[in-house]
Amino acid sequence: MKSLSVFVSFLLLTVCSLAQELPQPYSIDDLKAGFYSQYVDKKENDALTKMEPLLSACGHNFLDTFGDTRFLCPSESLHQAGKLNIPLSKFVLYEDSTSAERFILCWMDVLQDADSKENTALRKALQKKYGSIPMQGDTVLVPAKWFTGQLQVLTNPFLYGDEVVSRGMQTDSLAEGSFVDWNDDQRHSYWAGSYLERDARMIMKRRTDSRVLVTMDGQRDTTAEHLQNEQGMALFERDINRCIDDRLLPKELSYDKEYSIMLYLNEGGKARLSVLLPKELTLEDRLLLTVLATVVEYQPRNSFAGYVSARGRFPVVYLKAHFRGGKWFFHDYRWNHDQ
Repeated sequence: MKSLSVFVSFLLLTVCSLAQELPQPYSIDDLKAGFYSQYVDKKENDALTKMEPLLSACGHNFLDTFGDTRFLCPSESLHQAGKLNIPLSKFVLYEDSTSAERFILCWMDVLQDADSKENTALRKALQKKYGSIPMQGDTVLVPAKWFTGQLQVLTNPFLYGDEVVSRGMQTDSLAEGSFVDWNDDQRHSYWAGSYLERDARMIMKRRTDSRVLVTMDGQRDTTAEHLQNEQGMALFERDINRCIDDRLLPKELSYDKEYSIMLYLNEGGKARLSVLLPKELTLEDRLLLTVLATVVEYQPRNSFAGYVSARGRFPVVYLKAHFRGGKWFFHDYRWNHDQ
């Protein structure tokens, strides 16, 4: 009972500190609710299908110059061209090498019902008022001269905790549709810069081949980002396990058990642990997780950078935590393909 009271005291202190450190606009309850909605209740979320793509073009040709997929964050002013209301659309970053205003944001088409009478009328009205740039084929771009302000662009977004997030966001400043400034905010999973690449490769060799590039539902995924994430998880596992004193773990805790946890990142870059599943914990679970939570707080600042969303920094990482053989193993829910 003494151990249980110690755990409860620790948990209360942790929850209070999270509430004080939580930046707007997210709350602990919001972040937990997003996890349960996507990974437990498996509710439908069509947010990704409603995102507006930003394509790339140069001269009269469309180019795949980005090397990734980019989408615009919601912007009311971008969809108000004078008295014309623009629905969800496709936009283009157009490069004109013959003009001093080299990079221009252009409207291309609406996302849905492009051939409807309303959208055909909209297209003609925009071209008449703001001009047009003919492309190969029948495509005609309209310079977005009505837009002045900041434009936020998410790179390779994905659904995570029921929120559309990305590892990187670019914030661009535009004046009458022309780009005048760029600012890239790139975030990564656990990948501390102090570790040597050779060190990471050695750790990866100690993970089984079936684990390295297999998602949580057993599918193989050889993408570079998944490999980098697995390297990060390997480093995190090493750091966690080498910080745990075996004497703190009673012999009866050497069982095989899985948990779902949330690592919340405060403003100072420190990670805090919150248990998501199972919702009902045994005394043994609580003792084991108390040790893990304490060790997580001892990890260096900014070990995790988290992700970004249209609302700002998304300050959590959702992990499957597997304790077996007296050691912890972790897997990021981002690569849970069975959603």
